[in-house]
Amino acid sequence: MTPTPALILNVNDDAASRYVTSRVLGLAGFRVVDAASGAEALALANEETDLVILDVRLPDISGLEVCRRLKEAPRTYGVLVLHLSAQAVGPGDRALGLEHGADGYLVAPVDPEELVAQVHALLRLRQAEREVKVLSREVAHQRQLLELAISCAADPIALYDETGRVLSANQSLYASRGSRAVHAPGRTLDELQAADAALTPYLDQVRVALRTGQVLRGTIALDSDRGPRYFDYVLSPALESGGQVLAVMSSLRDVTEARSAEEFREQFIGMLGHDLRNPLNALSMSAQQLRRKGGLDERQGMLTERILTSAERMDRMIRQLLDFARARLGGGIPVMRSPCDVFEVVRRTVDELRASHPGRVVLLESKGDGQGKWDADRLEQAVGNLVANALKYSPAESTVWVGAEGSEREVVLRIHNQGTPIPAEDLPHVFGAWRRGRRTASDTGAPSGLGLGLYITRQIVRAHDGDAHVASSATDGTTFLIRLPR
Repeated sequence: MTPTPALILNVNDDAASRYVTSRVLGLAGFRVVDAASGAEALALANEETDLVILDVRLPDISGLEVCRRLKEAPRTYGVLVLHLSAQAVGPGDRALGLEHGADGYLVAPVDPEELVAQVHALLRLRQAEREVKVLSREVAHQRQLLELAISCAADPIALYDETGRVLSANQSLYASRGSRAVHAPGRTLDELQAADAALTPYLDQVRVALRTGQVLRGTIALDSDRGPRYFDYVLSPALESGGQVLAVMSSLRDVTEARSAEEFREQFIGMLGHDLRNPLNALSMSAQQLRRKGGLDERQGMLTERILTSAERMDRMIRQLLDFARARLGGGIPVMRSPCDVFEVVRRTVDELRASHPGRVVLLESKGDGQGKWDADRLEQAVGNLVANALKYSPAESTVWVGAEGSEREVVLRIHNQGTPIPAEDLPHVFGAWRRGRRTASDTGAPSGLGLGLYITRQIVRAHDGDAHVASSATDGTTFLIRLPR
């Protein structure tokens, strides 16, 4: 669609000069309306007028006064005014015209090309002003929507500028802490820290997010009118195209009730696991005495072996429960480091699992040096969990591969199988507590574990300052990787 040409009001009491100017502008493609006096100009100018070419010396009203009135009237305050005069030609005249609000000043006679160029320049300025106004309105609208969304959010939210000063905080943030809330717009991070020292670890993370532009997560305990509250938080920096941090939004979630329920469950599990060991030990010892005594018929011997097998499985579960409770409530699984060869630990573990799975092939490859200071028993438990899982979740005819490689700085262990791949949506949660692998078609019995094996494995590795990871796909199979720094 062709844009409508700009509408120009040409005001000049000299008919010849007015005709020439209008003719030049008409040939340049503009729509032109003529006026011979100031009063006529004020009557004709309206919201559709883009530019007024205004003579300074008019018979009824000074062109300067006409310009002032146009700029003050609500319907014409945005119109452009270009003074064109053959009489008021001195520097003082031009300065006076511009001071009264004119957007340009030309001395007649003026070259037609210069006149048209000046008009185009002023109209481009007007178009730019309009675009800026539209953009400003859109920005203001978007800001209002953002402020409304933040203020109505159910979770506490705070917004910091690039210096760490509080830009805004929503009502949920104040409600979550009551009179203990210290986030007020304009406050700096140092002022917040001085007002509430408990915020220090959280504010340190805000500083890191401002400096690095990284998304950070954490948990913090804060006082409120309802007592201590626990909050999970996410710090999300807003970056410009060059990577500079413009602001950081902090969203918090009150997890006090969920945390209390989790702590109660973990404490209960710890006590339950501890209290079950005594009766289980008595049951296991009695069954072992019956087996050693002998004289049992076939059915009695079968029942005794079943008791022992079930007792061993229960003992493993109880040990997992106790390890889980230690990891969650005791600051991690304790390890006793001493000089050992981790390659020998892996070999011993693989040999035991080969013996308990006589139909399976488990290949072991080692390279480099496996000497270091580790807790051999705990590492045997961790490696055993991974190899046992690899055997459980892979086809009976497939091979499980175990690799151990020692370098100057670390030892890396890999356990690989070609079983059904772990679904992509499950990978981030594989090492979580209470998670069992998806059962295979050959798995027909009752679940044999609590879903704590991989969780405990990672906790053991982390207690050695290392970490455990997993990768899984249909083409490459599943590989668990353990890194143990020396």
